Amino acid sequence: MIGSLHSGGLITNYQCSASCRHCLYRSGPSRDKSYMGEETLRNLLRKGAGLGCLSYHIGGGEPFLNRRGLYRVLEIMAEEGIGLDYLETNASWYGDRESAVAVLDELASRGCGTLMISVCPFHNEFIPLSKMEGVIEACQSRGMGYFVWQEQYYRHLAALDREIPHSFEEMSDIWGSDYLLRTGKRFGLTMNGRALETFRAYLPHRRAEEILRENPDPCVELEGTDHFHFDLYGNYIPPGCTGLQVYWQDLGGELPREAYPHYLMLREEGIGGLYPYALARGYENPERGYVSKCDLCESIRRFLLETTPAPPFRDLGPLEYYTGT
Repeated sequence: MIGSLHSGGLITNYQCSASCRHCLYRSGPSRDKSYMGEETLRNLLRKGAGLGCLSYHIGGGEPFLNRRGLYRVLEIMAEEGIGLDYLETNASWYGDRESAVAVLDELASRGCGTLMISVCPFHNEFIPLSKMEGVIEACQSRGMGYFVWQEQYYRHLAALDREIPHSFEEMSDIWGSDYLLRTGKRFGLTMNGRALETFRAYLPHRRAEEILRENPDPCVELEGTDHFHFDLYGNYIPPGCTGLQVYWQDLGGELPREAYPHYLMLREEGIGGLYPYALARGYENPERGYVSKCDLCESIRRFLLETTPAPPFRDLGPLEYYTGT
């Protein structure tokens, strides 16, 4: 049972102006263009408040892709008495200082006091540093609070042409062939989603049996409620465990096993429970092996979705997380 919630975020949309190699949620331009709706948002905020969460950060995807929708999200949060910790952006929306200041004024009038501006090599593959700097300067001119995530990379990016994006291949020619790997290590990534695909080639692979021996316990990650997320479809996403979800109405009570068989199996038995369950349904290990229990878990979940017609369960999703790029 998920009986209380702490630090949370709202995923207003999965569509993004970038397809960053490290993205935990596999956001990108091809994802569903839907945005957080009013009824869903009110339901999520009220459910969260009842379980102890009274403030959120907002992220995506890129929340600014639907500016009118973003403004309405902020208005509803204020109407419901829910605080905003910060608003995330990759700055792709920046055009010029005047229009950026106008956007900040709209945000401030609706209770937004702080932006988190993404500045890192992953984002710079799609968005030039000049846009990130433009949003920073607009915040400074308007007195809008902001912080840079992650500031440690600013010096590297500032040495390149600020007006254009730069690929990791280009950066590797300058700073060494292992620059992508070093960036991933410094970033402190959670190895799920697209990050897992990006860095799998650099990590040692092991057989499933080795991973099972090393991870005999339940997945304690599913018990944590710090930095959880609610998405636009009304789902609770456990911290770091993307591709698993719990519908908002089922929070605060015992989860029905028929709807959440895999979630409950992982919470109660860990990967050691899910693995034989999958084998009995025809799952076969890839020759490459796995880099972690999360790699094994996602491979199994993908198989279960692909081989179960019209799945009766609701704990694996969103579907685009598994089928998208």
